[in-house]
Amino acid sequence: MFEVFDLPDLNVTCERRAVSTVPTQALTMLNNEFVLIQADHLAKRVLKEAGGEPQSQVKTIYHIALSREPSATELRNNVAFLNKQRGGGTPLAALTDLAHVVLNLNEFAYIQ
Repeated sequence: MFEVFDLPDLNVTCERRAVSTVPTQALTMLNNEFVLIQADHLAKRVLKEAGGEPQSQVKTIYHIALSREPSATELRNNVAFLNKQRGGGTPLAALTDLAHVVLNLNEFAYIQ
């Protein structure tokens, strides 16, 4: 996973690291087993802290992952996503899907 994200050579010093964005980075974040496991851990933490109420879950996941409250639109869209995902599976599976989405947001991956 680190190689996809330009793992630096620890034997060479440099003033500034090169920045690259390549398709394999996005594919790694979508399919890598480590990322999927972390999404599951995040979902379990959110379920434990926020309980079963979808709005509280969305607010908690944003607070943990992005250190901010979701906007009204984000809250509405993510609650709708959770409700749709719950139709075909368990509440934890739906929350894990949302956690996976949040971990793939540019805001999570890049420092502004």
